Amino acid sequence: MTINRNNSPCHLTFSQRYSYEPVPEPMRLEEISEDLRREVWNVIREKLLRHRRHYAGYYLDEGAKRFCERVLGKLWKQPEDQINTNYENVLNSFKQVALQREFNRVLDLVEIIVNDRDATGELKERLRDLFENSAAYRLDTSRRPYRFFPQTSKEQGESVRQAIETLHQGGMQGAATHLRQAAEHINARQYGDSITDSVHAVESVARVLDSGASQTLGPALDSLERGGLLNHPALKEAFKKLYGYTSDEQGIRHALLDKDSPDVGLDESMFMFGACASFAAYLVNKHRNQGEQR
Repeated sequence: MTINRNNSPCHLTFSQRYSYEPVPEPMRLEEISEDLRREVWNVIREKLLRHRRHYAGYYLDEGAKRFCERVLGKLWKQPEDQINTNYENVLNSFKQVALQREFNRVLDLVEIIVNDRDATGELKERLRDLFENSAAYRLDTSRRPYRFFPQTSKEQGESVRQAIETLHQGGMQGAATHLRQAAEHINARQYGDSITDSVHAVESVARVLDSGASQTLGPALDSLERGGLLNHPALKEAFKKLYGYTSDEQGIRHALLDKDSPDVGLDESMFMFGACASFAAYLVNKHRNQGEQR
């Protein structure tokens, strides 16, 4: 008997940890395992139970009712005063979303909960940790609004997190916002829009680092090279070719203006998301190092 040490989320059972039962299938983008759904529901249920009161039947205290009105109102896009806060109704509503609805609705629910003003630090940490090692989505709670980022591996997720942190530290808030929007587009299956925002992130960095840089990436890379920030011509040409894929007449941007969508899917948008995040952070680090050497 061998112990699988590469898959150790906290909700694995003894039998799964010690190979008496199979561990859950590796997580894939656009999927959430039944195990993870169950744990999300358990965390939400525990929060509601803490606010359950009893008098001729169970009911929620006023604070919990307002919490449910805000969360379910945002989730269902309904006025808060139309949300039925009957205890059993609220429980069933949350449970149905967590266990049965599409993966993106589960992510919507968790995002709304952790961004609510009544979400405690403990609640946010527990939900974040559930996704840390057992899902293709990572909940970033470093800055509000807290958002999910897609990741094809934990290592890729950490790389993107570090890249976005580098952008924030370098004052590139616009670029960081574009990457957050690119991630949201991926989660919403809007792949062409995601690629566009990923490229916008690099363009935003280029314009901040070089005020003379063009509004589009191709000429901006030439400008950065002349300014000494892009000294490796092969790297510049490689990224210009990638950019050309998104900007030529058959590419993403032009196709988005047409009725028919381009032949772009999850794999392409994930690749450009990671590549643009890394390249934007690379430019910021090069600029920072150049300033320190002067």
